[in-house]
Amino acid sequence: MKNFRWVIFLLIVAMLTMAQEGCQSSGKGTDKINPYIGGTRGLSVLFADGAPPEEVFDNKQYPFDIDVKLLNVGEKDILKDDVKIVISGLNPSDFGKTDNFFIKDGIEEDVLATYKDFEGNIINPSEVYVTFPGLNFQDKLTGNFQLKARADVCYGYETETVADGCIRSDVLSVDPDAVCQVNEEKTVYNSGAPIQVTGFTEQPSGTDKIRYLFTVKHVGSGRVYLPDSKCPSVRGSEDRLYFKIKSSVADLTCSGLVGGSGKEGEIILRNGEQTIRCVQQTKSQIDYIDRITISLTYDYQDSYDETILVKKSD
Repeated sequence: MKNFRWVIFLLIVAMLTMAQEGCQSSGKGTDKINPYIGGTRGLSVLFADGAPPEEVFDNKQYPFDIDVKLLNVGEKDILKDDVKIVISGLNPSDFGKTDNFFIKDGIEEDVLATYKDFEGNIINPSEVYVTFPGLNFQDKLTGNFQLKARADVCYGYETETVADGCIRSDVLSVDPDAVCQVNEEKTVYNSGAPIQVTGFTEQPSGTDKIRYLFTVKHVGSGRVYLPDSKCPSVRGSEDRLYFKIKSSVADLTCSGLVGGSGKEGEIILRNGEQTIRCVQQTKSQIDYIDRITISLTYDYQDSYDETILVKKSD
């Protein structure tokens, strides 16, 4: 009896081990299908610890730096010339500086992206620091004074999206055994970024046409602008971005783009989103999967602030 129980115990352990390995294998396979890490952010913007300090003294007695810490948690490299940093909240004359001191249009190094290698491992980048050195409150105060230091960081960014459409010889067919289906919601994969394609629906549009519906949405917490605009204060460039789609079908045309129809153009976001409609004629005699890629390019602004207490010295 004891031997029998021991055999049963070993069988149960073996079955549990096999089940666990099967689950782990399945998980890795899923990761390899999705080429991206995902996420809804581009840059993480912070101040380095103690730069600026929480408290300083008046009367030129406490020199300090402001160090802006940039970490690219998204999946698009940011070129050094595409970064603009503005420090606001501090009166330049209070610190013996000019307006231009608090503006850096371009930095010294690229801000590299987080990425996934071919095995599915996540490779994290290094932080980049941008320093505004040698600040020192000039005047003698009669009492403590609190102010807010804010970093507005504008940078060029891009979202990459991939999805599978379906090309059928008979677009109205509902054959469940076909290699793909036309009339359904599709899975989309987005690179980590604050603008994403959050929905993709394919529909028949007659006997020889199909329609793609894409929902483009602002999912980040910052502000989006036209690419290469450097995030201006005027609203003409805000809530706009550039859309481009690639498909294996040559005659794909899209509406909802500024400047007419086609495969690329500007998008204006309304309440943070926009729907793009694309139609293409299908002349295929066979069924196959249409690999679709979309790029969304834009300038994006993230901000961070901390308070500084300027204390009256003795």
